[in-house]
Formats: sequence, structure tokens, C-alpha cells
Amino acid sequence: MKKLGNVSSLAEEKAKTDFFDACDLTTDLIYEFDNLGLDAGPAIGGALTQLLSYLMAVSPDTPTAMTMLSSCLSNAAFNVEDCQYTHEGNDLVH
Repeated sequence: MKKLGNVSSLAEEKAKTDFFDACDLTTDLIYEFDNLGLDAGPAIGGALTQLLSYLMAVSPDTPTAMTMLSSCLSNAAFNVEDCQYTHEGNDLVH
């Protein structure tokens, strides 16, 4: 992305905030699955199916969708191996 001064940094900050807010909301959803007594495998499978279907529907082409999916898998692998969490909590979402 070409830097356009403050406009670019504001867009990057919004993207970062949106990313972590979505992480928080997804974590809440996973806890809700558990609270409802849903089995983890089918519940997560259903959620992933919907997310992937949406990703493919809104992406301009298959390579773009696969690039995003690859990036997400890489982030997830890093989280599991290094951190065990996505980030420190975000009180704005709850």
C-alpha cells in the first residue's frame, strides 16, 4: 500500500482494530457454542464452512481467497505454537 500520510496510517489502524475485534467476537462465539452444549467438532466445522463460503463469495477470484486463507492458517499456526492467544483482551468489544 502506498503511504499517503495520515490517510494510510488511519486505514492501517482501522484494519488492525477490525482484525482484533473480529478475533474477540469469534472467541465469544466459540464460548457460546460451548455454553449451548454444542459438540466442538461439528460446531467449528459449521462455522468454518460458513466463513469459507463467505470468503469465496466476496473474493474477486479464487487465488485471492486462497491467499487470505493461507495467511489466516499461518497466523493460526503462529498463535498455537508461540502465543496460545491472539492478543491481550479488548474491552471495547464486550
